[in-house]
Formats: sequence, C-alpha cells, structure tokens
Amino acid sequence: MTREAEKRGRLVSQATGESQFLVLRCGTLRIYGANGTSSTRSRILDGRLNLTHRCEVGFQPGDASCLEVHAHVPYEAKYTFQAKSEVEANQWVTALSQSVSQARERFSTHMEFLAQGGTAYKYNYSNSKRMRRHFWIDSEKVELCWGKSRSDEPQTMSLKDSVGIIYGPVTTTFQRCTSLEDLPWCCFSLLFPDRTLDLAVPGSSIEPWFLGLQHMLMEKSAGCGTGISEAQFVFRKVYHKLRDSAHRQGFTTWAYVRQQLRALGSDAGFREALDKARAGSSLPAKAVPADDAEAEAKAERRRRRRESKAEGGPPPGGEEPKAEKAKKEKKEEKGEKPSFAPPPRDGTGASAASPPSNQAQANAEAEEQDLQQMVAELEKELEGTASKLEALQPKWNQEMSAVPFSSLGEALHWDNARFQGETCSEVEGETLQLRTTNKSMLRQLQAAEKIEKQLKKLAKAYKESDAQAQAMEHGLGSAQASARSSETAKVGASNALEMTEAQTTHLERRVKELEQQLQQADKGGELVILQQQNQKQVEELAKLDGEKGELNKKVEALDRECKAAELRIKENEQRVTKAASASKRLGEALRKLQGEASGLQDHQKKVREECEAQVRSLADSFPPLTGAVQNIGASTENLMQRYTEVAEERKKLHNLVLELKGNIRVFVRVRPMNEKEKGLEAAGEATITFAEDCKASVYDANQSRRKWFEFDKAFQPKTAQQEVFEEVKPLATSVLDGYNVCIFAYGQTGSGKTFTMTGNDANPGLNTRVLTELFRIRDERIQETEIKISLMVTEIYNETIKDLFNPESSKKKLDVKQNPDGSNTVPGLTELTVTSVDDVLKAMKEAQSNRTVMATDMNEESSRSHSIVQVKTVNVSKKDKREYIGKINLIDLAGSENVNKSGVQGQGMREAQNINKSLSALGDVISSLVSKNPHVPYRNSKLTMMLKD
Repeated sequence: MTREAEKRGRLVSQATGESQFLVLRCGTLRIYGANGTSSTRSRILDGRLNLTHRCEVGFQPGDASCLEVHAHVPYEAKYTFQAKSEVEANQWVTALSQSVSQARERFSTHMEFLAQGGTAYKYNYSNSKRMRRHFWIDSEKVELCWGKSRSDEPQTMSLKDSVGIIYGPVTTTFQRCTSLEDLPWCCFSLLFPDRTLDLAVPGSSIEPWFLGLQHMLMEKSAGCGTGISEAQFVFRKVYHKLRDSAHRQGFTTWAYVRQQLRALGSDAGFREALDKARAGSSLPAKAVPADDAEAEAKAERRRRRRESKAEGGPPPGGEEPKAEKAKKEKKEEKGEKPSFAPPPRDGTGASAASPPSNQAQANAEAEEQDLQQMVAELEKELEGTASKLEALQPKWNQEMSAVPFSSLGEALHWDNARFQGETCSEVEGETLQLRTTNKSMLRQLQAAEKIEKQLKKLAKAYKESDAQAQAMEHGLGSAQASARSSETAKVGASNALEMTEAQTTHLERRVKELEQQLQQADKGGELVILQQQNQKQVEELAKLDGEKGELNKKVEALDRECKAAELRIKENEQRVTKAASASKRLGEALRKLQGEASGLQDHQKKVREECEAQVRSLADSFPPLTGAVQNIGASTENLMQRYTEVAEERKKLHNLVLELKGNIRVFVRVRPMNEKEKGLEAAGEATITFAEDCKASVYDANQSRRKWFEFDKAFQPKTAQQEVFEEVKPLATSVLDGYNVCIFAYGQTGSGKTFTMTGNDANPGLNTRVLTELFRIRDERIQETEIKISLMVTEIYNETIKDLFNPESSKKKLDVKQNPDGSNTVPGLTELTVTSVDDVLKAMKEAQSNRTVMATDMNEESSRSHSIVQVKTVNVSKKDKREYIGKINLIDLAGSENVNKSGVQGQGMREAQNINKSLSALGDVISSLVSKNPHVPYRNSKLTMMLKD
C-alpha cells in the first residue's frame, strides 16, 4: 500500500509577502500565519485547501522556485508560494502532485462502489420510521436511485439540486427519533432546498458513501458549499464513537476520554507496548525525572486518602491517631455526633481534646486550623506543579512533535490537556473554598436555630399579653356595668332608708304604747307575757339598728358618687352653655345668610327678566341665521364628501407609490466594528465600502478583489435608528389603510438584528417607533375614524410557537390554523389591547424578558428563536361604519449560524439546525413570491405559515 504523502515547511506567500507555515497531510494543505522566525507554527489557521477536488499543482512560468496551487472547488482560488530553492520547490510540487493523484485513486474506488450500490436505511420525516432499500448512483453520475432491489423501478433524486451533505444524526428527522436504531457514525443527510434525505449505512461502507457523495456534490452541484476533508471525517467518526460509548455509560464525551486515558496510563502493558513502539521508531524513551516521580507519589497518596475517607476507614499507612480516637470515643460516650476533621497530613496528629465546657469552640478552632493548613499545603503543591509544568513545556512540545500520533494528535491536542489540567486545579481550589464555607454556614445555622427558639418564646409571650389585654378589656366593661348598677342601688338605698326611719318612728310610738300597757299590766297578771314580747321586740330593734348602720354606709358611698355626678353635671352644663353661645352666634350668621339669599333671589329675578328680553330679541333674528346655517351645513356635507373622495384617492396613490418602490424591498445595514474586528482590519483596503446610498462592496483578501452588491437602500455604520425608521415610516400609514405589512431583520448571529428591531430605552428600535407612529396617526384621525390597536408577541423556538405574554403557554401546544376566508391564525394567543405608547413599552419589556437566548462563541446573548411582534389595527369610519383591518409584523429573526464557528453542542446545535431550516424555508417563500410562482411553499415552516397573510 502506497504511503500517504506528507510534508511540512515554511514558504513565503507572494500575495502578502509574509512567511507562512504549510502542513500537507491526508490530502489537505493547511496554511498557518507567520509567527516570528520560529519554525513552530502559529495557532491561527489562515486557510485550509482540500486537494481532493479538482486541484492543479505546478511551477510558476519562468520561475522554478515558485510553486502554484490552483483550486476550482468550491470557488476559484489561486495560491502562489516562493520556496528558498528550486530543490525545495520541486519537493513540494512532487508531494502535492502525489497527494492529488492518491486522492483521485481513492475517489475512483469510491465511485465504483457507488455505481454498484449497497443496502441503506432511509428515515421518514413524517413518522421517524426507517425503510431498508438498495441505493446506487446512475451511469451519468447525476441521480441517486433507490428501490427494493436493483431490478425494480427506482425512485430518483437529482444531486444537482443538493446544497450539501452532513455527517452524523443531526437533522430534524434523526432528532425526532426517540431511539436511534443505527449507530451515530453510520448516519448522514443530503440537504435539498425543500427537504432532507436522511440515510444510515453499514459501518464498513460509511467512508465510500459519505466521501464519494461529497465528492460528487462538489463536482456536480452548483449550490453545494465547502465540504470536510478525510482527516476531519475520521475525527468526526471517532468523536461520534466516543460520544456514543460515553453516553451509554452516563459520561460526557471529554470525561469519558479522560477516564480512558487514565486507565491506559495505569496499564503497564500499554506502557510497555508504547515504549517498544518508540524503540522501534528509534525514538528515545522519555525518562521520568525524580521530581516528577515524587509528585506522582504524592498524588497517589492523596488519592488513597480520599478513597479511604470516602469508604469511612482510617488513612493508609497506619492506624487512626490516638488523640483523635480518644476524642471520638469521648463524644460517643456523651451521645454527640463526631465533627468533621480532615485526615492527618505528613504524620502530624490532631490536637489534644479541649475541656468539656469549651468542647464546641475547641472543635471549631481545630477544624479551622486543619483547613487552613490543608489550604496552605495545597497552594504550595499547586505552585510547585505549575512551575514544573512550565519547565517541562518546551521538552513536551519537542517530543510530541516527533511522536507518530497522526490521528490521535488531531483528536487530543495538547491545548486540551493543558486546559483540563488548569480546570482540575480550579476545581480543587473551589472544593477547598466550599469546605471552608460549609463550616461557616454550619455555625450560622446553629445561631439561626437559637434565634428561632427566642422568636418562638417571644411569640408565646405576645399571645399571653394579648390574652391579658382582652381580660382587662372584659374587666373594664364589667366595671362600667357595676358603676351603672351602683347608681341604681343608690336610689334603692335612699328609699330603704326612708322606709327604715318610718318603721323606727312607728316602733317608738309602739314602745310608748307598750310602756303604757306595761304600767297598766303591772296592776294585773299579764306582766310576764308582756316582758317576753318586749324582749323579742328589743331583738328586732337591734337587728334594725344593724341594718340601719349598713344602709348609712351605703348612703355615704352613694353621696360620694352623687357629688362626682354633680361635678360631671356642672361640666356638662358648662359645655351646654358654650354650645348655646355658639348656637346663638350661628343663628345670627344664619339670619345674615338668609338676608343675603333673599337679595340674591331678587337679583336672580332681574337677571332672568333681562335674559328673557335678550332671548326675544334673538328669536326675532333667527330666520336669517337659520338660512345661513342650512347653507353652511350643505357646504359642509359637500366638503366631507369631497374629503372622503380625496382620502380614498390618497390611499390609492400612497400604496401605488409603495408598490412602485417594490412590494418586497431589501435594505442592508452594517453595524460598527468592535475592537477585535478593528484589530483585524487591513490597513490598505477597507473591508466594506458604500456608494450611491444603495450599493455596498466587500473586499475579499484571498482573491484580492472587491465584490459589489446593490440593495434598495444601504445604511452605513453611522446611520442612526431614526434614519432607518424614516425608510419604513410610510408602511404605518398603509397598515391603517387596511394593508398587511412585514418587516424582517435577517442576518447571522451577532450582526445587530435585535438592536435594529428592539433597540434600548435610550435609543428604541423599529418596533417602538412604528407603534409610536401608529398612535400619532390615530390621534390625527380621531375625529373621523375610530381606531383600535392590539398587540401579540410570539416566538418560534425549535418549530414550537410560544406566547411571550403567557410563559405558561409552553405547556399547551399552539398551532397555525387556516380560517374559512383563507387567512391564518393561531388560536389561544394572548391579544393585548394597547391605548398608548407607555402600554406598548411595558408589554414589549415583559415579552422580551421571556425570550429564549443563549451565549455562544460569536454572541454573548444569541437569540435562539424568531421573535414576531404582530400589531393589528381595526379602523371603523364614524360616518359610514366601514371597517378596515390591517396587520404589521415586526420580526426579529434568529441569526443564521455556523455551528463550527458558534461552538454550540447538544440542545444549542438542535436550536441552530431548526433556525437554519426555518430561514431556508423563508428564503424559498420570498424567492417564489419574487418570481411569482403559482405555488408558494408556506407549509415548510411554522414561521412562513404564520406570515402567510
């Protein structure tokens, strides 16, 4: 088997006069920029030339030390390099010619395989199912044919219509499959303007299928762009295999690669085989310095400590220190949970146990000291390791440049290794910081628990004080009730006192009568009986005296209360006196007001008589005025009719002017260069120039020529937002006349589309300015037309419609439906009625906060969806009630994206694919409308279906 041609060296480019480093490998010529006089190539790749597609190599006429490389695919390009001598130039031409001939032989073999054909699986877009078919290329090498067998009537697809080929399961058809039945590195897709052909082939035939079809597309299809080289194909194939293996085991790709490399590094058999390979290639075996061996031993000891700590056992090399063990036993006896303590390092033991009263504080201080010691030691080790890496870097570069890792070197560049090492160092530092933070957070948590207990106690005391306050209020009410009852008791006591005095008087009178009877009874035999009766009456009198004393006390208390009541009565009398004086003053003021009111009534009568006299005089002059008013009314009606006719004519002429300008107009706006782009700008030729307000040119440094493009309007970087708005300002009038308008912002990610459409608070974009113009025209026409303005803001993310006014809409499916009149609507969208510019700004800010963005290598806030601001106007004429409905769609399209440049993967890559697909569908619709085709492919995307009106 012929060895693949390879060569590297430094040549001088005649186009720039700079020395450039060239690498020829696997049929690809890589051109690197100059980097001083060193033979080490620069990391900046100026160009990659694929020699496998119609490439010619030779000497420049008249100069045998100057070689030329002429490429025809994907575009005409010519490279001229000056060698140091004719011998070196001859060596380069020989190597390049050999590489071209070898590539032609390989592709000739691929073409023979494609002509014979083979079994492949075709995936269906509608149901994500696959079909087994026999695929082959026709004899003219123009069409791809397939059928159940070679003898059946085949289905065909012209490869001239293809716009490219993609390796791997990255299209929407593959992504929709819940589980891919074929291996990822066996899948590829042919791209066409309106569809994709998604295939999977056996792993042994993926190379001739993919590279052979790519070669045919580069040769035959005019719309096919650049392809990938054989080395890139091998790299992607290996990457797909690694990613599939990693995902099966639950790892990311790079984590899986690092794990496998560590496993190989610890495999003695692999190391021995590698040493034998180096010895066979006469390469010196790499000796391990003593410092590196010591560093590896330290790393191994740290790894074992971490593993033993994770398993819960003592550190290797000895038992647990006695002081630490005694501390743990003492805590276990007390029923406490042992606190965290890092393992002893370099043979140093833990500190002695603290007294029981200060146990928690001593543990915290010991832990903090251990952590500080660990941080200091790790920082020293990191500094030592960094210095060793810097010292070993030149030797590593020298030996890696000589190791024959052609394919492995492409996949695992030393930059990635250094990056991973720095990342590991950062992770270790962050881990230590998190450990320290964890300890401080535990202390804060304990303090928070104490504060929470105190708050609970305070809440309980507050509840008790609240209950006491309620009891005091209840006691106050009962005291007031007892005061009222005491007044009643006072009246009753006074009555009882009077009754007692009457009874006393009666008893005294009765005593006198009894004494008289006693005197008389002494003379007879009834004396004993009378004495007994007298004794009973004396007892009754004693009881009555006791009751009288109690009543006297009550009377005294009631007297005191009466005195207090008299004082209150006096105070009330004083208040009544003051109120009477105020009432007197008010009565006098009322009498004055009544007098003034009577005077006003007399004046009113006089004014009414004067008005009646004036009205009678005006009535006499009404007949001539009535005739004049009728004439004015007739002329006004004529003027209104004429105004209506002029308005209709203005509407027709306005929209005729817009149609003459073009129903589809294309403007270009160039944003200012950032600091990075200014640094890359060539000094001799500006990259972009303008002419005649409608022409722009782009300078191609590779071809040393300038390409001109013509637009309806070209806006320079210094153009303000207001100047851009003035060009689309007439469209606002067309919307209020009942027409539908669309304004797109299209371009790659980071080109300034969102700034043009949305802007910011200080410098608003077209969205805000167009809506402000609509409200201004509404206010001008408010006398003759009633205008209602409503707003709907949506985004299309991954071919899914989302309502930005309702973030919960992502839970339900929104789809485009066709109405009976042929128009398209999205049922379920939030339609917000707006009455002022402030309402619009508030609604736009709310909607913009819900939009999907993501940071990429090309844009920190890359829009990952199409934003559609749909403004609907309903105009109702107040005179004849005619209704006009107009719409204006202000669309901020997601940026077209090259995934190789933006660096997105996973979900971001899927977003980029959906964005590019919908943009391609939009371009097809616009192309069909411009060429006035009878069929316009609106249904190829949700974006074009929503904008069909």
